[in-house]
Amino acid sequence: MELTARETDLLERARAGDREAFADLHALLEPSVSRFVRRLIGDGYEWEDLTQETMSALYFNLDKLTEPGMVRPFVFRVARNRCYDVLRRRGRHPEMSLDESEESEPINARISFAAAMERSTPMDETAHWLLLELEVREAMQQLPELQRQALILFAEEGMTYAQIAEIMDVNIGTIKSRIFHAKQRLRALLNPETIDAIEERVTEVTERDDNHDG
Repeated sequence: MELTARETDLLERARAGDREAFADLHALLEPSVSRFVRRLIGDGYEWEDLTQETMSALYFNLDKLTEPGMVRPFVFRVARNRCYDVLRRRGRHPEMSLDESEESEPINARISFAAAMERSTPMDETAHWLLLELEVREAMQQLPELQRQALILFAEEGMTYAQIAEIMDVNIGTIKSRIFHAKQRLRALLNPETIDAIEERVTEVTERDDNHDG
């Protein structure tokens, strides 16, 4: 995801000292950052503080962001590091439990709202997609942490492989591998009906990103 023309303009003005422009840039970026933080550490009270710390870091580093394309990788990298600090304080050590192996144990659990839907009265389209989203999110919680983060940035935040690589401080090949294995693991967790429902969307995103990075 690249900055829009408006965001680029706001960045340039903010770098020149325009505080109102930074406030507008802050308003555009904050929802995505706060969503990412909450996905990593949950909905506890700390996510708001971490989001604001991240946006403050953006303000104090504006002089270093000489290219518009540097902004989103920067704020998401800061947010990710802040989240890791919180997880360490909670006694969780993400870097010590990151299963990136292709030889990892197979996942036997299967998550689905299909049975509940069959017993329920017909739902409107919004409710149907809400259930699918809940199913996918629950399945994603079972992914190895680095795979989960890469998939969140790719599928939910619309980041390119290059941007995710910069955020996670690895090469593009590693990111492609993480996303590939994350999607494979999701297939083992999700019911075929859910996979069919989201397949078209995932294909569109993948083709977009391949065209951009190619």
